[in-house]
Amino acid sequence: MTTPPPARRAVQTAAFTLIELLVAVALALIILFAASSLLISSSRSSSDLQVRNDLLQEQQIAQNYLIANVREAAYVYPQGTTLNLGGGVTTERPGGGAWVVGSTTAPILAIVKAPELPVSGCSASNDRACYKFKAYYPVLRATWVSGLGPTSQNNPGADPANETSWLLVEYTRNLVQTTPPTITELTDLTLVPFTGASGKLLLDYVQPAVTGLPPLFEVPAAGPQAAGQTRVTMNLSVSRAASGKVVAVPARASTDPATWVQPVLIAPRNVGRLNP
Repeated sequence: MTTPPPARRAVQTAAFTLIELLVAVALALIILFAASSLLISSSRSSSDLQVRNDLLQEQQIAQNYLIANVREAAYVYPQGTTLNLGGGVTTERPGGGAWVVGSTTAPILAIVKAPELPVSGCSASNDRACYKFKAYYPVLRATWVSGLGPTSQNNPGADPANETSWLLVEYTRNLVQTTPPTITELTDLTLVPFTGASGKLLLDYVQPAVTGLPPLFEVPAAGPQAAGQTRVTMNLSVSRAASGKVVAVPARASTDPATWVQPVLIAPRNVGRLNP
């Protein structure tokens, strides 16, 4: 008797269903979205860190330069002094009007710096032996950029997101005379040739005045000045809007503007040495 051959088993072919494909595509999209979000976040963090580092470095350079000059001051113009620095975009006061020492809305620091060499050798070609009138003050960034030519080395370039920021400016005028000036000469502003010079950019993106923010400079009241007793306080802070965020130095621990600065106290060492 012949035995019939066994029945062949059906061969099944493995395949994905449409639902399984849709689920796989959805998971892949979720992973890609998460990865791209992480990459974008990392890129923004890196950009913010670079902006912060740049601001910090520039602030420290300007601050150290300012401290060094104020320490060599032989006279600090006191609160209430009105200064005429002449016309031009490099001396234009934010909000207009005259420069007044002690103003909180547009502060100015003005000093007379002692010479590095004996004043007897002062001349136009040897200004290291001359007393120097120096002023430090803010100019609105938009005013400065639009008023200077695009090829000027003093022009940092347009930045629409930061047009209301300040620039810190240094104004210098040599007092070309071979004898030390007297306090009377320095305080009689009609005798001192302050006009005729222009300002130079010292620091970009300075935080403008807002309610509660300590003034950029705090200077002594009118009266005799003596080494070890005369003090100047600098409240310098910088901030820049970048990528939709505000990066500030020093870092802002709160929304209270009183905490946005780290005060620096400076003691001029040459005050009290000029004759009345």
